Amino acid sequence: MVVHSVARATCCLLLLTFGRNPIAQTLPQPSAHKQVNELTAIHTESTLHNLTHSINELQQIPSWRAHNITQPYNQLSVLYTNAFPAQQELNMLLETSALYSQSKALLPGIKSQQRAKTKIATELNGHTNKLTDIVRGSLVCDNISDLIKTYDFIAQHASVLEVKNRFSAPAASGYRDIKMLVRLNNSGLVAEVQLHLEAIAEIKNGEEHDIYEMIQSIERLAIAQDRELNDIEKMKIKRLQQQSKALYAQAWKSYTTPLSLVS
Repeated sequence: MVVHSVARATCCLLLLTFGRNPIAQTLPQPSAHKQVNELTAIHTESTLHNLTHSINELQQIPSWRAHNITQPYNQLSVLYTNAFPAQQELNMLLETSALYSQSKALLPGIKSQQRAKTKIATELNGHTNKLTDIVRGSLVCDNISDLIKTYDFIAQHASVLEVKNRFSAPAASGYRDIKMLVRLNNSGLVAEVQLHLEAIAEIKNGEEHDIYEMIQSIERLAIAQDRELNDIEKMKIKRLQQQSKALYAQAWKSYTTPLSLVS
């Protein structure tokens, strides 16, 4: 009898103890390190999802061109007279877009008359009204999402006449951008707008420009000597082109790979 009483008392004591302390409290809790890893994994997955969506959205912007794009003036002097206020109109549009999308506006001013005359004579068969880049400007963005915002803003505030999306169809060198022709709402002139990603623009204006000059130098020498390129020159040009392509590929990769996966 004494033994049974002691056993019952012990059971009661155990029940009271566990009744006051839930079983969950006795299980090992996840460490702070494990919690950080789980949050990092969730953040990485969300970042990757957003980045993939932005890349798809950018590459799905269609390339197209309206039929018979022309300026409203046929005489170069009249076109230039109207180009100055049109450039100011474009500058205002690009600066406003830069504020909206946190990008940077590059405003080189109107094309010089000498370059305009050369282009009209050599590329446009004498048609002054087909000079569509007399008024021009660029926007440089830090990331894909901001570039899409920039594109949407321009499309909402000017009449788009042409889109050339080299993010979906890169140049042979690997270069990527978006080139737009738009008709400005107030002046009615056609203007050229280019949208860049910063790392790619830096290569174009730096290392790739130097590579282009070296290729041009090789080709000019052959032309000056009135001969075809020899095998050594062709090999040099091919290596230079591969170098250019590798630079652009690395720059593009920096925008399409989350930092958490690179590090």
